[in-house]
Amino acid sequence: MPKIRNSDDSGSKFIGLRLDRDTAEFYSKRAKAAGTTLSEFLRNMIVQGMIAESAYEIEQRMRRLLDEIHAGGQTGDRAGIPDELLLSIFMSEYLLTAIVEARDIQKLYEAQDAAKARLAELKGGTDGKT
Repeated sequence: MPKIRNSDDSGSKFIGLRLDRDTAEFYSKRAKAAGTTLSEFLRNMIVQGMIAESAYEIEQRMRRLLDEIHAGGQTGDRAGIPDELLLSIFMSEYLLTAIVEARDIQKLYEAQDAAKARLAELKGGTDGKT
């Protein structure tokens, strides 16, 4: 007789997933090392993958915009883009990368420094100040 599952009010939905033995063993070991269940470990990997994919798409759009801004800068026209906006764009680029890599406050400071350096590079300066 099949096992009857209790109703779950958490709003979650069961989805079965079939893995080959080697893959299942590999992820089971990783989950155990992380101190979590295989189900929770795989769920987190899926979510992190979606975050990384979204961050990658955003980063690519930002890079295209930055290339357009840089192309305008080569002609001597930055189209009146304020430095604060450029700094925000550069900081966002580095923050998104940092968030995916690790959740660490130090990454915020590193992202800010990298954004200031990028702004200085764009402006042809060295100190990152406006």
